[in-house]
Amino acid sequence: MRILDSLVEQVHSGRIPDYLNTEAEFIKVDVRDAGAVAKALEGIDSVYYQAAAVGVVQSMYEIARFVAVNDLGTAVLLDEIVKRRDRIRKLVVASSMSIYGESTYFCNSCQTESYLQLRGVEQLAANDWEFSCEQCGGMLRAIGTREDKPLFPTTVYAVNNSRRGIW
Repeated sequence: MRILDSLVEQVHSGRIPDYLNTEAEFIKVDVRDAGAVAKALEGIDSVYYQAAAVGVVQSMYEIARFVAVNDLGTAVLLDEIVKRRDRIRKLVVASSMSIYGESTYFCNSCQTESYLQLRGVEQLAANDWEFSCEQCGGMLRAIGTREDKPLFPTTVYAVNNSRRGIW
């Protein structure tokens, strides 16, 4: 087992997390480094891909960095996997709940489920952060979001993950 991570300061304080499997070989590397990724794939037959620049808000003002890490990093990994397609038998790609946009909501009054998108300008100007039922006007409560919910990514981070999540 081998783990690759760039140990971004914001996420890991530059340190290997204590919770990692101590039996795994750890390699500090940027996933965009094709040579390092190629070397790390030696002797590997399964890949669980979870690499991503994280930070939903930051993705909106550090767009080039997020796209470079998330899209180019994915492309580098896929290029290297394709070169080894006779040996690598499994690829599992993680995504993010942010690809769905807002949560799924439920109205207790009329017993309906809603997939809401964005709050309107007037609602935001009134500092009204809650959603109301589109059918009866009742108060909504957030409920768990299933994976069959339509995608509605609203940030650069979510868009990066929605492309990764639909393979």
